[in-house]
Amino acid sequence: MNPSRPLLLACLLCVMGCIQRDFPQKLRIREDIPSSGPLLSLALYQSVGVGLGEGHGVALVEDEHIPEEIDSQIRQAHGSIHLLMSRWRPGADSERLLRAVAARAPEVKCRVLVDPLASPGFAEKVEPALVQSGCEVRAYRPFVGQEVVFNDERLAARNHRQLVIRDGRGGLTGGTGVGGEGPAWHDTYVHVEGPAVRQLQQAFARDWLEAGGGLLPASEFPALEAQGAARAAFIPSTGSPSLSHSERMLQVLMASARHRLWLTNACFVPSAATVATLIHKAQAGVDVRILVPGLQEDARVLAAQRSTYERLLESGVRLWEYQRAPLQARTVLVDEQLVAVGSTSLEPNAHALLEEGAFVIEDAPLARSLAERFERDVTHANEVRQDEWRDRGWLQRVSVALPATEAGCR
Repeated sequence: MNPSRPLLLACLLCVMGCIQRDFPQKLRIREDIPSSGPLLSLALYQSVGVGLGEGHGVALVEDEHIPEEIDSQIRQAHGSIHLLMSRWRPGADSERLLRAVAARAPEVKCRVLVDPLASPGFAEKVEPALVQSGCEVRAYRPFVGQEVVFNDERLAARNHRQLVIRDGRGGLTGGTGVGGEGPAWHDTYVHVEGPAVRQLQQAFARDWLEAGGGLLPASEFPALEAQGAARAAFIPSTGSPSLSHSERMLQVLMASARHRLWLTNACFVPSAATVATLIHKAQAGVDVRILVPGLQEDARVLAAQRSTYERLLESGVRLWEYQRAPLQARTVLVDEQLVAVGSTSLEPNAHALLEEGAFVIEDAPLARSLAERFERDVTHANEVRQDEWRDRGWLQRVSVALPATEAGCR
């Protein structure tokens, strides 16, 4: 045996042990992609297997209007209502939805799937009421079943989708689920009607099947007619140790920006590839603006978030930290027509471990609406200015020294 081989193998194992999820060879798209039209749709299709389809009615839904809209969807249902939430906590919003479920028509099937990790109190206080109202309720990757789960990977690989589907015809998705009694969140959902709701239903069906709910009947996938002028697609993403659909989608959207790239994200600990793309766009003259949380429960996440600021600010990116409420929205605005709304975080651990999803929509009125909300939101945020950030004290400098891949958020 060649004596150098054991040494080579040992070196290789050491290198593999040091590999982090945020590696420099991550996808970067430098091709000239338009931010609207068939070539954008083709770029998405090549990257994630889904292109934009025509015929959608779309509308943004925010903050206290989110539980109102979910309530409305439940009450309007004629055949079924499907709810998938990454978190569902007892509180006023939960009670409202429980009343809507109880008041639905008797023939409406109700299926509810909840991730228990971020849903304390759901099993004890919410699930019994749903079951009493005739809902089938399942937990996504429960910790206690036929065996107690202590596997770290299973505990970490969670569901971060928020899906509401009425009759397989109308749907909602957004940043986070049903809040509890604490401070109200600032979140953005989008309501979509049209052919892409079938993609939303398929994402629910896939997770429902994994949770033991069985296959959905054919009636849950009706033929869908055009409902508006917007072009749209729902892009689901499953955690991947290499490259998730969330990352692929975000790279296509960022690459397509010609004039404007405005991001709002509740979990902003971007990979080296994302930082490089943002810097590339800013240096090319694109107006790059980013709104991130200023109120963060985990100091480690805030430190990791801030560890990326210096390079971004030096390149002309503008940054704000939102102060009015805990930020849960995850949106992308590109140029004059392109929008993404969903639960897609900008963080390597989320891409590697979580089930996520977002609607990508090409629609000028929706883009104008999201731009107006972004401009309003930054009035409730503190802008991080390059000169002030450069002159910050040594204690602040030490506090942001944590590597981005050492912290995660949901």
